[in-house]
Amino acid sequence: MALDYAVEPGLAQRVKPRLQNWRLIVFVAALCIPFVWMGYTLLSESLTNGIHQHGNYISADLKSIGQFPFNDQAGTLTDVPKAYRELDGKRVELNGMMWSPASAGNNIAEFQLVYNIQKCCFNGPPQVQERVFVHFKKKIEWYNQLADVTGTLHVRLKKNDMGQIYSVYDMDLENIQAAAID
Repeated sequence: MALDYAVEPGLAQRVKPRLQNWRLIVFVAALCIPFVWMGYTLLSESLTNGIHQHGNYISADLKSIGQFPFNDQAGTLTDVPKAYRELDGKRVELNGMMWSPASAGNNIAEFQLVYNIQKCCFNGPPQVQERVFVHFKKKIEWYNQLADVTGTLHVRLKKNDMGQIYSVYDMDLENIQAAAID
């Protein structure tokens, strides 16, 4: 016994599987992309401690390498996180602002690299672990903007005559240039 069903003419052509809401899916995907990108960026920096290998040099995030508590009276090298201690003697690129409280003019003989000059000015000078003392042989041009600084980074504690630590990081300058503005 065969069952016969009455089928509306043309129904088979209309029931073909297809993506009914493709516009909605594209719209939701476009809205999610910025959030996924921000999440990836934040997660990536926290997992790598802001340190990225690029061929013959290491790019380090200046804000990340100074984001730890440090006592400038009784601190020791072991208080510096291991990931940052391992940068000692390596060719490193840092991006930051030049800060030279003892110099004036367009050519300077020394400077410190800090993450943000505005933070330094409103909250006092940067903490000892938040700056990199940059050493070079001849005067260089002052950049009143972000600068990309490359050189050999040293992670070592330097103390003044009173025994207070004034430097955790210092760098032998190899190259400096104004950072590209995105």
